[in-house]
Amino acid sequence: MELSMKLIIGGAVMVVGTILVGFVSFQTLVNFVVKDQTALRKRNEIRGIYLKIPFPLNFKIYFFNVTNPMEVHNGATPILQQVGPYYYDEYKEKINVVDNDAEDSLQYDAFDTYQFNKTLSGSLSDEDYVTIIHPLLVGMVNTVTATSPALLSIVNQAITHIFNEPKTIYLTDKVKNIMFNGMELNCQGSDFASKAVCTQIKSQMKGVKESPTQKNVLLFSLIGPRNATIADTIKIMRGIKNYRDLGRVLEVNGKKDIGLWGTEECNRFKGTDGWIIPPLLKPEEGIKCYTTHLCRNIALDYVRDDVVKGINVRRYEGNLGDQQNNPADKCYCPESRPCLKTGTFELSKCVGAPIIASLPHFLDADESLLTQVKGLSPVHEDHIMNVNIDPMTSAPISVRIRVQMNLEIAPNPKITIMNNLTTALHPIFWLEDIHLKQFSGKSVSSVLLVEH
Repeated sequence: MELSMKLIIGGAVMVVGTILVGFVSFQTLVNFVVKDQTALRKRNEIRGIYLKIPFPLNFKIYFFNVTNPMEVHNGATPILQQVGPYYYDEYKEKINVVDNDAEDSLQYDAFDTYQFNKTLSGSLSDEDYVTIIHPLLVGMVNTVTATSPALLSIVNQAITHIFNEPKTIYLTDKVKNIMFNGMELNCQGSDFASKAVCTQIKSQMKGVKESPTQKNVLLFSLIGPRNATIADTIKIMRGIKNYRDLGRVLEVNGKKDIGLWGTEECNRFKGTDGWIIPPLLKPEEGIKCYTTHLCRNIALDYVRDDVVKGINVRRYEGNLGDQQNNPADKCYCPESRPCLKTGTFELSKCVGAPIIASLPHFLDADESLLTQVKGLSPVHEDHIMNVNIDPMTSAPISVRIRVQMNLEIAPNPKITIMNNLTTALHPIFWLEDIHLKQFSGKSVSSVLLVEH
């Protein structure tokens, strides 16, 4: 009896051991296949998708239409009305690709194309007029105030001519002009102030172009300069030699670091270019990526396991940090002024204009910002930056990169139309840059390469 029991126990142990060994061997094989197939090898399907996404992404923009511009001119709090979303088809392509086998790297030029989508925009049209804070007028005044305040009197004289005798700091124009065709700047004046300011705008402002139909009229748009043009040259790791290096940024526009911020740590490229993520990530590792639109690294932290369109995913969320309370974010504080309020980030070093970024509706930002304007209502699920990935391959199932652009306004005794303004961080618009909801279960399985 005792011998029989020993044989039974021994047999059970052997069976369990065989199962465990088989499982471990199978899992090892699966991991090997995942590492092999997610690398940016020329033979891999994932490389083709990475270099040219085979369908348009949804780029959405929401404007903050100002309903009381004249009252704001006289010191009232701005009242905002969100208008949108205006949908655009965004085609993402990487061209002029160069592989370096010795370095295990891939270099490409980012090439994006945008087209207005009438169907998804519904009743909204890019012919609609909206009233927004004038990004160039206010941006110009803020820049001169911060860097060369002695020149404000010249700027004040020039504003009358360049912006056609504006009554307020607001602009009313068509959506398509604000986004792509261009807002007009009248540089036809012969006075010294107009000529001096127009010369500076042409030489310093990115994306300003000459009007094809009017002499000495400049055009400035929000997205136009990035439409159907090479935006940046980026070098990343292919992940062939080491799967954990997949997508890791090595250089941007020939530079091996960011070179804009206060510490070596903040100037170091961290993570991927945002378009591919190393497989087999542990949740606690989080996702790190460098974004050229903000000229900085963004970290997204694991939140929970979830299900999207019937697919098991890991959800990650991120924000723009806290310069006042987080030592790691102190490097982003402006050099000539105190650190910005929680949840905001100045883009002047990145885009050459004093734009301040935040999450939409000042989500996760200092609560005082919500008292400076009326009409905002932050909702976590609607406004948080989030990414859902496959737990094994890290293939993106849905991505929502949401950012709001703002300008500071304040009373300025040197600028006539700003004499009586209230003090506020004034929203202009917010955008949702990527939305991969078009993935179906079938297309996802082809990207994941491993059937679940």
